[in-house]
Amino acid sequence: MIAIKGYFYDGKTSKQIFCICRFYDNGAAHIEQIDTGKTLIDMPASEIRASPRVANSLRYLHFPGGEKFETEDNETVDLVMKRFHKSDGLHWIHRLESRWRYIGLSLLVLAFCAWLFARYGVPATASLIASRLPEFFYRQATVQTLGVLDRTLLRPSELEVPIQEDLIKRFQAVLAEYPTFELKVLFRKGGPLGPNAFALPDGTVLFTDEMIKIAKHHDELVAVLSHEIGHVVNRHGMRSVIQDSIFAFAILAITGDVSGTSEMFLTLPVYLTELAYSRGFEDEADLFALNYLKSHNISASGFADLMRRIEKERKLKTGNVGSKSSYLSTHPLTEERLKKFDQRS
Repeated sequence: MIAIKGYFYDGKTSKQIFCICRFYDNGAAHIEQIDTGKTLIDMPASEIRASPRVANSLRYLHFPGGEKFETEDNETVDLVMKRFHKSDGLHWIHRLESRWRYIGLSLLVLAFCAWLFARYGVPATASLIASRLPEFFYRQATVQTLGVLDRTLLRPSELEVPIQEDLIKRFQAVLAEYPTFELKVLFRKGGPLGPNAFALPDGTVLFTDEMIKIAKHHDELVAVLSHEIGHVVNRHGMRSVIQDSIFAFAILAITGDVSGTSEMFLTLPVYLTELAYSRGFEDEADLFALNYLKSHNISASGFADLMRRIEKERKLKTGNVGSKSSYLSTHPLTEERLKKFDQRS
């Protein structure tokens, strides 16, 4: 005979009864109240089911009529289940969670899966979502983003109208090759952004006056424009926001912290003007620009020359301290990347 002490619940009320559950060699199970000796359950042990063992938490025996027996004696419950029931495989749960080497292996597998999700799953998901968003969404995101930028960082362009018209005429030949994206160019005085250019979600490419003034000829600006169009075509801006939103929601699911997730899509101006695109996005935009420049017999070295000129001016103004407002902070360039443009000239 095997005996287990615990508490009995009839499944109808919250009343707790201190009792003893006995399992006999003939397969019978008998539960009686300890202080009165009253029989509470009398049935075959094979009809009783036990909850899976998880560490040293309370264990429950469940009866067909909805009654329940609660006990802390996990070892004896395991013995009863082993003797009177066929194994359901759930004992492996306790075996896994009670051995450090299995826990360590599980953590490694979990970390690897999390890395795979972050490295490949999130970008793929963001790309899929960005490609399925309606054009109305991109237009609204642009209106909101441009509104924020105009109120905070940007000012109306001070370029003379003939200069703007001349540039638009030169740019129009580039924009016309991608009619699907409804591309257009705007000019603003950059102020703290300095020489800069960035693509808004709906295909608007914004140039600052400072960028126009530092360029020595139109082909350099065409190279920058083709690079920004590469970001538009590949939806890099929105993909960046979506990727960070996915991470934010993942953190929400794990921690329950909702403090920042509701404002994620309101940070688009920050992503476009202060935070860098990923190296992969920059490589894609570079390749797009290089292919365009090559197909139109435009020297690619102009892009590298312009970037080096911007970097030189930045160092003169700020020393070697990085500036979050420079074009090179939002589009980080290494000498290796610049050499690609030099070699394709």
